[in-house]
Amino acid sequence: MKKQNMNDKGFSLVELIIVIAIMAILIVVLAPQYLRYVEKSRVSSDQTTIVEYINAMQVLAADPDVTLTAGAADKYSIKNNTSNTITVSSDLSSLFVSQGMLDSTTAGGGKLQSTAYSTVSLDIRLVYDSTNKIWNVEAASGSGVEVSGQLATAGGTP
Repeated sequence: MKKQNMNDKGFSLVELIIVIAIMAILIVVLAPQYLRYVEKSRVSSDQTTIVEYINAMQVLAADPDVTLTAGAADKYSIKNNTSNTITVSSDLSSLFVSQGMLDSTTAGGGKLQSTAYSTVSLDIRLVYDSTNKIWNVEAASGSGVEVSGQLATAGGTP
C-alpha cells in the first residue's frame, strides 16, 4: 500500500471557515457603502433628468420662433405622481418633439429612480407674465427643485 503525502490533502475545514468568515466581514463592511453609492448615483440621475426638462423649457421660452399661447395653468407643465412617474403635459411634450429638443420617449415623461425623490412634489411650469410680457419657468413650492425668478424670456405673445 502506498503512503499518502500530507501535502496532497487540500484545504482543511478550518481554512475554509476562515475564508468564509473573512468574506462575510468584507460584505458586512462594504454593502452599506455600495448601497449609498447606488442611491447617490440615482439621485444624480434624477437631478440630471429634471435639469434637462428645465433647460428644454427655458429654450422654448426664449426661442422667438416658438409661439406659446397662454391658457390653462397646466398647459405647459411637468409634474410627478406618487409612483415617481414624471408627467409632461401634452402641449409641452409636442413642443419638445417638434422643436427637436427631446425624443418622443423622453418628451412624454419618465420615471424617477431614487428614494430621495419619492416624496418630492415636482411641479414645473411655463407661466406667462403679462406685466413684463415674458414667459418664466417656475417651480411650485415644495418641489425640491431650485427654480426661481425670470429664467428665460419668450419670443411669442400669448
